[in-house]
Amino acid sequence: MEPLTHHPEVMIPFRHKERNGRVVVSYGRIEDPVQAGFDSLGIRIRDGLSFDINISLGYSMMYARIESYEGFGIRTFCGWVQVITRREYDSYEDEAEPIEQSVSVDLPPSLQNLDLPFAAYGNLPQLFDAPCRNLGQHPKLECVADTFLTTVPLRSRDEEITRLLGFRWGYIEYDASAHKPAMVLPLVTTGEKEWNSHISLWAGQYPGWRFGKA
Repeated sequence: MEPLTHHPEVMIPFRHKERNGRVVVSYGRIEDPVQAGFDSLGIRIRDGLSFDINISLGYSMMYARIESYEGFGIRTFCGWVQVITRREYDSYEDEAEPIEQSVSVDLPPSLQNLDLPFAAYGNLPQLFDAPCRNLGQHPKLECVADTFLTTVPLRSRDEEITRLLGFRWGYIEYDASAHKPAMVLPLVTTGEKEWNSHISLWAGQYPGWRFGKA
C-alpha cells in the first residue's frame, strides 16, 4: 500500500526482541473516499443497505506501517491493538462536558467473536482505519483511538502481550443541525501510562490472554 498522498507522516521508533524498528503513520482527513476504500463497501447494497461514500469526506484516516525493522523471521511477528473511547455530548459548545462515555476494544466486525484482541497481527503487520458516521443519538461525538503495536505470544497464551509503541488519534463529529464538518484530532504519541490504563479492559474481555504492564 502506498503512503497516503497529502497526509503528514509521523515516525515512531520501537524495539522488539532485541532489534530496532520504526513505524510510519500517515494521518489526516479523508479527501478521496475511493482512496480510503469506501467504494469497496458497495456490495452491501445487495442487502438493501445503501452507502454514500461521500459522507466519509473530512473524517480522519490513519495508516500505520512498519517501515523498517532489523529483525527477521520469527522476530517479525507482532500485532496491533486498538481501544476506542466514545464521549457523547448534548451540546455543541467546546466547554461542554460529556454526558456519556464508553471504552471498547476496536475490532473488525468479522473478528469480534473469535476471542482475539488484535485488530491486525502477523509478520510486520500494517493497520488502516477510516471511521465515519458513528454519532448515534447525540448532537456531538468525540471519538478517540488509542493504537498500540504489541508483541504476540508465540508458544502459548501464558506469554504476556506487551506494548512496543503507542499513539492516539481521532475525530469530533456533529449532527446535521450544527452545520459543522467533522474535525480531525491531532495525532500524538503515547507512553506507558496510556497502555496501563487499558489493561483492566483487556483482562476483563479476554481472560484467556495476559497483558503485561508497561
